[in-house]
Amino acid sequence: MKKTTGLLIGFLITMYGMGCMGQMGLSQKAIGVNLKLVDNRYGRAGIYILGAPIYAVTSIIDLFIINSIEFWTGTNPITKKKPAIVDTPVDAWMKVDDNLDPAATEAPLSFLGMPVESIDITTPDSSSIKMDLRFEDGTMQSVVGLRSPEGYVNIFVDDRLVAYATHEALETYVAEIRRTQPVTIAAQSSR
Repeated sequence: MKKTTGLLIGFLITMYGMGCMGQMGLSQKAIGVNLKLVDNRYGRAGIYILGAPIYAVTSIIDLFIINSIEFWTGTNPITKKKPAIVDTPVDAWMKVDDNLDPAATEAPLSFLGMPVESIDITTPDSSSIKMDLRFEDGTMQSVVGLRSPEGYVNIFVDDRLVAYATHEALETYVAEIRRTQPVTIAAQSSR
Protein backbone atom coordinates (compact mmCIF):
# COMPACT_ATOMS: atom_id res chain seq x y z
CA MET A 1 0.00 0.00 0.00
CA LYS A 2 2.81 2.42 0.91
CA LYS A 3 4.58 1.70 -2.38
CA THR A 4 1.40 2.33 -4.38
CA THR A 5 0.73 5.55 -2.48
CA GLY A 6 4.32 6.67 -3.03
CA LEU A 7 4.09 5.94 -6.76
CA LEU A 8 0.78 7.80 -6.99
CA ILE A 9 2.18 10.85 -5.17
CA GLY A 10 5.30 10.79 -7.38
CA PHE A 11 3.14 10.55 -10.50
CA LEU A 12 0.94 13.47 -9.41
CA ILE A 13 3.95 15.65 -8.55
CA THR A 14 5.47 14.86 -11.95
CA MET A 15 2.20 15.70 -13.72
CA TYR A 16 1.80 18.99 -11.87
CA GLY A 17 5.42 19.88 -12.59
CA MET A 18 4.94 19.30 -16.32
CA GLY A 19 1.77 21.36 -16.76
CA CYS A 20 2.22 24.49 -18.84
CA MET A 21 0.17 27.56 -19.67
CA GLY A 22 -1.24 27.51 -23.19
CA GLN A 23 -4.18 28.08 -25.53
CA MET A 24 -6.13 24.98 -24.38
CA GLY A 25 -6.74 24.14 -28.07
CA LEU A 26 -8.25 20.68 -27.57
CA SER A 27 -10.73 22.04 -25.01
CA GLN A 28 -11.67 24.82 -27.45
CA LYS A 29 -12.37 22.17 -30.12
CA ALA A 30 -14.58 20.20 -27.71
CA ILE A 31 -16.57 23.32 -26.81
CA GLY A 32 -16.79 24.18 -30.54
CA VAL A 33 -18.50 20.83 -31.17
CA ASN A 34 -21.01 21.69 -28.43
CA LEU A 35 -21.79 25.03 -30.11
CA LYS A 36 -22.45 23.30 -33.45
CA LEU A 37 -24.81 20.66 -32.01
CA VAL A 38 -27.73 23.00 -31.34
CA ASP A 39 -28.55 26.65 -32.01
CA ASN A 40 -30.37 27.28 -28.71
CA ARG A 41 -28.52 28.74 -25.74
CA TYR A 42 -30.40 26.54 -23.23
CA GLY A 43 -29.71 23.44 -25.30
CA ARG A 44 -26.03 24.38 -25.46
CA ALA A 45 -25.94 24.86 -21.69
CA GLY A 46 -27.55 21.44 -21.16
CA ILE A 47 -25.11 19.74 -23.53
CA TYR A 48 -22.26 21.57 -21.78
CA ILE A 49 -23.31 20.06 -18.43
CA LEU A 50 -23.64 16.58 -19.97
CA GLY A 51 -20.24 16.95 -21.65
CA ALA A 52 -18.46 18.02 -18.45
CA PRO A 53 -16.50 14.73 -18.20
CA ILE A 54 -15.30 15.22 -21.79
CA TYR A 55 -14.19 18.78 -21.00
CA ALA A 56 -12.37 17.52 -17.90
CA VAL A 57 -10.43 14.96 -19.95
CA THR A 58 -9.62 17.40 -22.77
CA SER A 59 -8.49 20.00 -20.21
CA ILE A 60 -6.11 17.52 -18.58
CA ILE A 61 -4.69 16.51 -21.98
CA ASP A 62 -4.29 20.19 -22.87
CA LEU A 63 -2.67 21.15 -19.59
CA PHE A 64 -0.13 18.34 -19.39
CA ILE A 65 0.60 17.43 -23.02
CA ILE A 66 -0.53 19.91 -25.66
CA ASN A 67 0.27 23.08 -23.71
CA SER A 68 3.71 21.66 -22.89
CA ILE A 69 4.34 21.16 -26.61
CA GLU A 70 3.13 24.72 -27.23
CA PHE A 71 5.38 26.08 -24.49
CA TRP A 72 8.55 24.43 -25.84
CA THR A 73 7.91 24.83 -29.59
CA GLY A 74 6.13 28.19 -29.67
CA THR A 75 3.12 26.83 -31.60
CA ASN A 76 0.00 25.05 -30.37
CA PRO A 77 -0.25 21.75 -32.33
CA ILE A 78 -4.07 21.84 -32.33
CA THR A 79 -4.77 25.50 -33.21
CA LYS A 80 -1.49 26.05 -35.14
CA LYS A 81 -1.49 29.60 -33.70
CA LYS A 82 1.72 31.52 -33.04
CA PRO A 83 3.08 32.89 -30.79
CA ALA A 84 2.53 30.63 -27.82
CA ILE A 85 0.27 32.30 -25.30
CA VAL A 86 3.21 32.67 -22.89
CA ASP A 87 5.11 34.61 -25.59
CA THR A 88 2.28 37.08 -26.23
CA PRO A 89 3.64 40.60 -25.85
CA VAL A 90 1.92 42.57 -23.08
CA ASP A 91 2.84 45.46 -20.81
CA ALA A 92 4.01 43.20 -17.98
CA TRP A 93 4.21 44.31 -14.34
CA MET A 94 7.49 42.47 -13.77
CA LYS A 95 10.23 42.72 -16.38
CA VAL A 96 12.68 39.78 -16.39
CA ASP A 97 13.53 39.32 -20.09
CA ASP A 98 15.86 42.34 -19.97
CA ASN A 99 18.28 40.27 -17.85
CA LEU A 100 18.24 37.16 -20.07
CA ASP A 101 20.11 36.19 -23.18
CA PRO A 102 17.73 37.15 -26.04
CA ALA A 103 17.84 33.55 -27.32
CA ALA A 104 16.19 32.39 -24.06
CA THR A 105 13.17 34.71 -24.17
CA GLU A 106 11.02 32.88 -26.73
CA ALA A 107 10.41 29.38 -28.05
CA PRO A 108 11.88 27.36 -29.54
CA LEU A 109 15.04 28.02 -27.59
CA SER A 110 18.10 28.68 -29.69
CA PHE A 111 21.30 26.74 -29.13
CA LEU A 112 23.22 28.82 -26.59
CA GLY A 113 26.42 26.81 -26.38
CA MET A 114 29.64 26.78 -28.35
CA PRO A 115 31.85 23.88 -29.37
CA VAL A 116 34.03 22.81 -26.43
CA GLU A 117 37.77 22.54 -27.02
CA SER A 118 38.71 20.97 -23.69
CA ILE A 119 37.31 20.02 -20.29
CA ASP A 120 39.41 19.77 -17.13
CA ILE A 121 37.78 18.11 -14.13
CA THR A 122 39.31 18.38 -10.66
CA THR A 123 38.22 17.52 -7.14
CA PRO A 124 39.61 20.28 -4.88
CA ASP A 125 38.29 18.52 -1.74
CA SER A 126 35.95 15.71 -0.69
CA SER A 127 32.80 17.85 -0.96
CA SER A 128 33.36 19.57 -4.31
CA ILE A 129 34.10 18.96 -7.94
CA LYS A 130 35.18 21.57 -10.49
CA MET A 131 34.93 21.49 -14.27
CA ASP A 132 36.74 24.10 -16.36
CA LEU A 133 35.53 24.34 -19.95
CA ARG A 134 37.55 25.98 -22.70
CA PHE A 135 35.53 26.82 -25.80
CA GLU A 136 36.87 26.93 -29.34
CA ASP A 137 36.62 30.73 -29.38
CA GLY A 138 39.07 30.90 -26.43
CA THR A 139 36.54 31.78 -23.72
CA MET A 140 36.40 29.76 -20.51
CA GLN A 141 33.66 28.77 -18.10
CA SER A 142 33.86 27.21 -14.66
CA VAL A 143 31.22 24.81 -13.29
CA VAL A 144 31.48 23.83 -9.62
CA GLY A 145 29.42 21.33 -7.65
CA LEU A 146 29.46 21.74 -3.85
CA ARG A 147 27.89 19.20 -1.52
CA SER A 148 25.71 20.96 1.08
CA PRO A 149 25.09 19.72 4.65
CA GLU A 150 21.40 19.23 3.73
CA GLY A 151 22.35 16.54 1.20
CA TYR A 152 22.04 18.61 -1.96
CA VAL A 153 24.67 19.41 -4.54
CA ASN A 154 24.69 23.15 -5.31
CA ILE A 155 25.81 23.85 -8.87
CA PHE A 156 27.56 27.13 -9.68
CA VAL A 157 28.48 28.45 -13.12
CA ASP A 158 31.13 31.17 -12.94
CA ASP A 159 30.45 31.63 -9.18
CA ARG A 160 26.68 32.02 -9.70
CA LEU A 161 24.27 29.45 -8.20
CA VAL A 162 22.26 28.05 -11.11
CA ALA A 163 20.78 24.81 -9.73
CA TYR A 164 20.76 22.27 -6.96
CA ALA A 165 19.94 18.58 -6.94
CA THR A 166 20.19 15.52 -4.75
CA HIS A 167 23.18 13.26 -5.20
CA GLU A 168 20.85 10.45 -6.32
CA ALA A 169 19.22 12.65 -8.98
CA LEU A 170 22.64 13.56 -10.38
CA GLU A 171 23.69 9.89 -10.50
CA THR A 172 20.49 9.01 -12.36
CA TYR A 173 21.06 11.90 -14.79
CA VAL A 174 24.67 10.88 -15.47
CA ALA A 175 23.65 7.24 -15.96
CA GLU A 176 21.03 8.32 -18.50
CA ILE A 177 23.57 10.46 -20.38
CA ARG A 178 26.03 7.56 -20.45
CA ARG A 179 23.29 5.26 -21.73
CA THR A 180 22.18 7.57 -24.55
CA GLN A 181 25.35 9.50 -25.44
CA PRO A 182 28.64 7.65 -25.08
CA VAL A 183 31.20 10.26 -24.01
CA THR A 184 34.84 9.87 -23.07
CA ILE A 185 36.15 12.47 -20.63
CA ALA A 186 39.52 12.23 -18.96
CA ALA A 187 39.17 13.18 -15.29
CA GLN A 188 42.06 14.23 -13.13
CA SER A 189 41.93 14.40 -9.36
CA SER A 190 43.96 17.07 -7.58
CA ARG A 191 44.03 15.16 -4.26
